[in-house]
Amino acid sequence: MSKLILFILLFFLFLGNVVHAQKPKSEKGSKTTQVQGDGELKYPKKLLVNPDFDFKLKSTQKGKFILSFYKNQDKALKVKIYDITGNLVLQETVTDNGSFSKEYDLSYYKPKFFIVEVGSSEYNKTKSIITE
Repeated sequence: MSKLILFILLFFLFLGNVVHAQKPKSEKGSKTTQVQGDGELKYPKKLLVNPDFDFKLKSTQKGKFILSFYKNQDKALKVKIYDITGNLVLQETVTDNGSFSKEYDLSYYKPKFFIVEVGSSEYNKTKSIITE
C-alpha cells in the first residue's frame, strides 16, 4: 500500500514538473515574445588567433605571483586579473614591446585562486593560478 502511495506522489510530482517546463503563460497586461537567435553564441567572423603569444604564471609566495610574457606587436595588451567569483581585481595596459615580467601582490585577498587574462581586442589568453 505504501509503495502505491509513493508511486502516486512521484507521478504527480513528475506531472507538475512537466507542466512547469512548458512555455510560460503571459501575465495579465504583459506579452511574452521569444528573441530571435536567443541561446546562440555569437563571435566575430574573422576571429584572429595568435598561437605565438603565450604568458607564464609562477606562484612565489602566498597571494603573490609573477606574470611574464614577450610582446612584439604594436597593439597594447591588457592584463586583467579576476578573483574566484569573477570580480575584476586589477587591470593594467602594457604598451612597451619586449619582455614583460611583474610580480603581483594580492595577498590581501582571502581567496588565493585567480584568473589572469592577457590580450588585445583581437585575441586573448586566459590562465588560472592558485597562490598558496
